[in-house]
Amino acid sequence: MAVGSGGGGANEMSFVSVEQSDGVALVRYDRGGRANALSAAAMTELTDAARHLRTDTTVRAVVLTGAAAVFSGGIDLSDPQLWPTGGDVLEQHAAIERGRILCDAWAALPQLTIAAVEGPAIGGGGVLAMALDWRVFGRGAHLRLPEARLGFTLAWGGLPRLVSLVGPARAKRLLFTDLRVDAGLALDWGLADLVAEDGAVVADSLRLARDAATVPPLILRMTKRAIDAQTDQTRLAHGDSDQFLLGRLLRDAAGA
Repeated sequence: MAVGSGGGGANEMSFVSVEQSDGVALVRYDRGGRANALSAAAMTELTDAARHLRTDTTVRAVVLTGAAAVFSGGIDLSDPQLWPTGGDVLEQHAAIERGRILCDAWAALPQLTIAAVEGPAIGGGGVLAMALDWRVFGRGAHLRLPEARLGFTLAWGGLPRLVSLVGPARAKRLLFTDLRVDAGLALDWGLADLVAEDGAVVADSLRLARDAATVPPLILRMTKRAIDAQTDQTRLAHGDSDQFLLGRLLRDAAGA
């Protein structure tokens, strides 16, 4: 995948575009509808974008954003590639692992990463935002993680990241009550690092990214890696895909 550079060129895929200028990359994910849900194809494109950026030594900071009115409504429940029926259990497990691979790819970026969140970030969309270093919320943005109410565990490495950000009691409240976390509460709880005016989220995120990009690139990468090594608890989530699949199988059995 070729990424635009210099004056702000862009590379267009079907759902993801990448623009690069002055050491900062802007990644936009926009399906043009469907609540900007994460389909299998969209996950593949976002994962590929992260893997490409990982090897780009000219990029010091990365901003990830969604559509103008919605960051992401979460996993696409209508995509048969993500919800295979009639296949064996390993096929279903591999489908669930797509989200973990996606979030791990973004979490592993050596550059400083920012999620620019306009509108809703629901389920997997919220988990993806939590995989980045910082989150900038628009005033009208909100985050919800309805998985527990739907009969699933929080997968994709989302649970340890959530607990790391907000603590155990707030994580339980968010998950068990399907709490709608608006921008103000997100800032108070540490889910958001900055609140911007609606429509200005990307611009403010890019401004923050450019500020971070003034740090010498080797120092930025070394320091980020050192901080992540001190705080990363995702190793404790090694079985979250198994638990998610178990929840799905139990739901299917109950509905049979």
